[in-house]
Amino acid sequence: MSSLSPVSGAAAGKLGPAACMLAMFSALLGSTAPSPLYPFYIAHLNLPQVMGTAIFATYAVGTLCALFLAGAIGSSIRDLRFVLWPGLLITALGAAIFSHPDSLWTLLTGRFLNGFGTGLITGTASTALFELSHPDKRGRAAMFATLAFTLGAAGGPLLTATCLELGLAATSLPFVIIVGLAVLAMVGLKLAAWSPREPRTGAGAKAASGASQGGQLGLYLLACLGLTVAWMLGSLLMAIGTDLGQRAYAIRSVGLAGMVPALFQLFGGVGQVFWGRSLPLRTLIIGMIGLALAQSILLLALPGEHGWIMLAMMPVCGFFYGAAFVSALGIATQAAPPETRANWISRFYVVGYLSNAVPTVVMGGLIDLIGLSPAFFWFGLVVIGLACLGAALALQSRRAALAV
Repeated sequence: MSSLSPVSGAAAGKLGPAACMLAMFSALLGSTAPSPLYPFYIAHLNLPQVMGTAIFATYAVGTLCALFLAGAIGSSIRDLRFVLWPGLLITALGAAIFSHPDSLWTLLTGRFLNGFGTGLITGTASTALFELSHPDKRGRAAMFATLAFTLGAAGGPLLTATCLELGLAATSLPFVIIVGLAVLAMVGLKLAAWSPREPRTGAGAKAASGASQGGQLGLYLLACLGLTVAWMLGSLLMAIGTDLGQRAYAIRSVGLAGMVPALFQLFGGVGQVFWGRSLPLRTLIIGMIGLALAQSILLLALPGEHGWIMLAMMPVCGFFYGAAFVSALGIATQAAPPETRANWISRFYVVGYLSNAVPTVVMGGLIDLIGLSPAFFWFGLVVIGLACLGAALALQSRRAALAV
C-alpha cells in the first residue's frame, strides 16, 4: 500500500471506497440542492425567468469542462486522489459561495464551481472504486458508484425542501452541510489505504490504448447508448414530470403530481441495488426492454385522465432506469483499457450529461411548438426506438461473448 496513507489495516482498506462514494454523494447533493430555491432567487434578486434557467445551465457548463479536463489528465495521474481532492475543494467552495445568495454573479460563480467539482469527481471516483475493488468484486463497483450518484441527486432537493418546510435557513444550511460532507470525504481519502497506479503517458499510453481498445470499443459504445436512453428519460421526468402528470395525465392533486419525480428517483436507487450484482450485458438487456415497455404503456395512456397509470409507471421506469444505468457503467468500466480508464469513464459521463441536457432543451422547444402531450408522445417514440436498438445490440454482444 502507498505510504501516503497514515492508516493501515482492514479499516483503511474499506475507507477508500467509502470516501469515493461520499465524494460523489456530496458533489451530486450540491448539484441538485438549489432546485427548490430557484423561485426564491428569482424573486429575491428580481431576475427574469431566463436568468433562473441560466443559473441552472451554468452547472452543466462547469461539469463538461471538468470532465474533459479529468479525462485528459486522469491516465497520467499516479494517485487519483490528486484529482478527487481538488474536486472536493472546488465543490466545497461552490457550496460556500452559494450559501450567500446576494447577487446573480454569486449564484453563477457558485453554480459553475459546483459543476466543475462534480465533473472532476464523478468519472475519477467511478474509476477509483473499480480499481480499489477486489478483482472478484469489481462488478459491484458500478453499483456503488451509481447508487452514490443517484442518492446524492435525489437527496439535494429533499434536504433543501426539508429546510424550507421546517424554516431552517434553507438558503444557507444545506450548503453548509455539503461543505462539511466534502471536507469529511477529503479526510477519508487522506486516511485511506491506497495503491498507487502505474500511469502511462505520451506514446506509451497511446500504443497501449490502441492495442486494447479494438475489441472493447463496441461494448463501450453500447454502454454509452444505454446511458443515453436512461439519462434522457430520467432528466425529462425530473424536469417536467410534475407538469406532465397534471396537464397530460390529469393528476388533480399537486402533491401527487409532485410524487412523479420522487418515485422515479427512489426506485432508480432500488433498481441499482437490485441489479448491481447481475451480469452487466444481461442487465442492460433487461433495463432497455423494461424502459421500452414502460414508455409504451405511458404513451398508450396519453392523453386522458389516467394519472394513476403514470404514478404506477414511475416506480417501473425508475427500477429499469437503475438497471440500465448500473449496467452501462459496469460495461464501460470493464471495456475501458486499464491505461486510459479514467479518460474513457470521463467521456462516458460527458455522453451522459449531454444526453441529460440536450434532449430536455429540445423537448422544451417542441412543447412550445406543438404542445406538451404531442411532444411527449414523439419523445417517447424516440426513447422506445433507442431502447429497442440498445437491447438488440446488447443481446448480440452477449451471444458473441457466450460463443467464445
